[in-house]
Amino acid sequence: MPPFLALPPELLLDIADYLPPDAILALKLTHPTLNTLLPPPLQKRTHPLPRCARLAYLTYLRRPSPTSLIRCILCKATYPAALFTSAASPACLTAPSSAFRNEVVELPPRFCAWHVSRLARVVRVAPGEGNGWTSRVERMCMHCGAVQAWRKCGCGCGSCGVRGVRTYTRWLDNGRECRGFLFWREQGAEDGGGGGGRLFVRETCWSSGRWKLGIGFARIWGLDGR
Repeated sequence: MPPFLALPPELLLDIADYLPPDAILALKLTHPTLNTLLPPPLQKRTHPLPRCARLAYLTYLRRPSPTSLIRCILCKATYPAALFTSAASPACLTAPSSAFRNEVVELPPRFCAWHVSRLARVVRVAPGEGNGWTSRVERMCMHCGAVQAWRKCGCGCGSCGVRGVRTYTRWLDNGRECRGFLFWREQGAEDGGGGGGRLFVRETCWSSGRWKLGIGFARIWGLDGR
């Protein structure tokens, strides 16, 4: 028996008293013993559920989709499984051959390719304060898609799922560079290319009143632990 189920029933009920209704439902669905022991999640509810909790209810109670379809955790729509790789995103350059890695940037589970742009931002700073790319793992709300270090979560429900995701920030100290960008990952050693699978970005820049492509593929140093 799992250690959690070995706790006295009275203690399990006390723990459930501190959980929001959608968390109680999730806990009930993890094991038949808990499903029998814990009360209905809405038994003591006197006011409407927040939107995030209602969405969580729908997710937990939804019938399983065919194996070829996945429901996106953010847009709540169902798409083919192929759309849950970053290579399918317009923010990433497609691989020129099947020998290249399919995943360009790291996506959380059930995070469709339409949301890759949520993982990157451009921050303008004063001249000389920094010009380049950095990458960090930040906490993202899986209900509204807000990266908590970048903007406040708009849900305000207390039951949002939060997950660590790898994010990318372009620090820009001028008005010419980085008018647009696309991620690309070179062929790595695991793909037979021996290149290490480094991550690059191709930027569109503004110069002399005309749009022009940035110089080749600009290396994003230090990303993905490489």
